[in-house]
Amino acid sequence: MFNLSRWTPFEDVFNFQGEVDRFFNQFWSDLPTRAAANSSSSFHVTTTDDGWRIDLPMPGIDPKDVSIEAAGTTLSIRADVSSDNKDVPVARYEQTLTIPQFLDVDKLTASHWHGMLRLTLPLKESVRPRRIQIEGQPQNEKQLTTAK
Repeated sequence: MFNLSRWTPFEDVFNFQGEVDRFFNQFWSDLPTRAAANSSSSFHVTTTDDGWRIDLPMPGIDPKDVSIEAAGTTLSIRADVSSDNKDVPVARYEQTLTIPQFLDVDKLTASHWHGMLRLTLPLKESVRPRRIQIEGQPQNEKQLTTAK
């Protein structure tokens, strides 16, 4: 009627050890993917009087492996780091940003220095603050004086 089995503590210990081994093997095999996923959202935006500066950390990535594409207000940054075997990429980085319309994407500049990718986006001329000169009264006009 009932199928009863005897409990053995050694079987539970071996099952637990197998689960711990599986957990650590999965953790170490997923580590490059996890590191790339965590670094994809880490960027720093600084506003200046002239526009915005975006700093993206890309340690160990050669600037030749990075491609930056701008379409409308969308900016896409991609990097494929390959191993000795060129057919198999080791890590992939991809970040897509929506750029506000008051920044001039056409004048975007990019530089790479010590593992840091820096993008500089200037303000559009139409939204850039401008100083307006206040003119005084022209010198050649005579002032009216009242006689006392």
